[in-house]
Amino acid sequence: MDVVAWLSLPPLAGLRKCLMIAPLVVAAALAAEKAAGEGDAGSTALVAVQVRVHPPISLPSLDGPTHELARLRGRVVLVHFFATWCEPCRAEIASLRQLRARLDRRPFAIVPISVAEVDGAVRRFFADDPLPFAILLDRDRAVAKAWDIHTLPSTVVLDGDLRPRFVAEGDVDWTRADVMRKLADLLEEMPH
Repeated sequence: MDVVAWLSLPPLAGLRKCLMIAPLVVAAALAAEKAAGEGDAGSTALVAVQVRVHPPISLPSLDGPTHELARLRGRVVLVHFFATWCEPCRAEIASLRQLRARLDRRPFAIVPISVAEVDGAVRRFFADDPLPFAILLDRDRAVAKAWDIHTLPSTVVLDGDLRPRFVAEGDVDWTRADVMRKLADLLEEMPH
């Protein structure tokens, strides 16, 4: 029996899933430990990045239809990678809601991507308090891997041309003054 056939046996499907999620669990635990030792939750900084092209995103949403990142060209976009089991991710969701409300009439979008979770877990998590934007599902971590995401939560802030401008590995308080200034500067770069 070859290795591929052996790994596809039903009893090993759970093991495969655990091995796929294990690096994210470790990274989230380390990020939570680091945050606990360094100060307040949400204190992660937005770090400027060199312009780098990321692969396009085309993922199914929790409510069904596939969403394409390319359709958001012309807006500042937060691509937010999270998991419902990640404590810092849970706290950051409230901050993202507040940010969306503050920037409601601006060319701005939030693209939350649930990483390596089953649809039912994500659906249950948001059942009582749905987000005002589509939740995308990166069931096999393919997008997270392609975007070089190793920590949850992680966010990549894209400009209107969908080029990465900032990255945050850890939870961010999206209402902090320094964060709002960086986003306002990006929004000012947008054609009026």
